[in-house]
Amino acid sequence: MAAASLVATAFGIIIIIVTAYVLAGGTLLTSEVVTTAQKDLTDIHVKMLGTSMTVLSNTTDGTYFYIQILNDGREPIRDYEHIDVFLYYSSSGWSRFTYQNTTPPFADHWAKEGISPDIVYPHQWDPGETLNMSVAYSGIPGYIKIVTGNGVANF
Repeated sequence: MAAASLVATAFGIIIIIVTAYVLAGGTLLTSEVVTTAQKDLTDIHVKMLGTSMTVLSNTTDGTYFYIQILNDGREPIRDYEHIDVFLYYSSSGWSRFTYQNTTPPFADHWAKEGISPDIVYPHQWDPGETLNMSVAYSGIPGYIKIVTGNGVANF
């Protein structure tokens, strides 16, 4: 009988140690996940703060609308497929145009006509460079809004 209580006590202590180990491991894992998520969010916010652009000019030839945008921030922009162009016309409201990798663009798309001066990293829109884009839409809109992949707009 004495051996049974000794075995039960030892078994109870082992269960307590295993439970403590599992809880401590779970707590450390959760802490690591939260820390990594906070670091990633901080990196995103730093990139957002460094992203800025200014529309320099816009023209039309009746078929396409051409826009020149200066990257006046400190972050390069590489992901053209995540840049959206919004044009506002008083008669039809806002229209969204997504990136297309061919020139000239099809309807509801925009295309990169070129970057000038494209000196630092070719085909990447670096700070101080001007992106020339064409949008498959005629007329001059009332407002132009360009939104980058990290959520920064040109307002």
